[in-house]
Amino acid sequence: MNEHEMEARIGEKAGTLPVVVDRKRQQTTARSDLVVDLSGIRDLDMTSLAILLTAQQSAQQENRAIWLAGVPLGMWRALHEMGLGRFFRPFPVSTEVVA
Repeated sequence: MNEHEMEARIGEKAGTLPVVVDRKRQQTTARSDLVVDLSGIRDLDMTSLAILLTAQQSAQQENRAIWLAGVPLGMWRALHEMGLGRFFRPFPVSTEVVA
């Protein structure tokens, strides 16, 4: 696979990762943190992991954070075992309903 094909594949994968902007944080700062909802993802393949790490690196350069929502416990374990868990924050889950 050449570089162009790899970029196209990463672009396709990026379109499948749901992204949510943290509105509360956005109101208090010029730039908001990034929240990625992984609730529909069972496994992170290498391309998805590369996308998350690239997003994390970009966010860090802008003094922002990447929050992961809906992450299965096994996926958190895998991230920590690879030494990558420290780069992401678990997005707080609330049972409160917003109307």
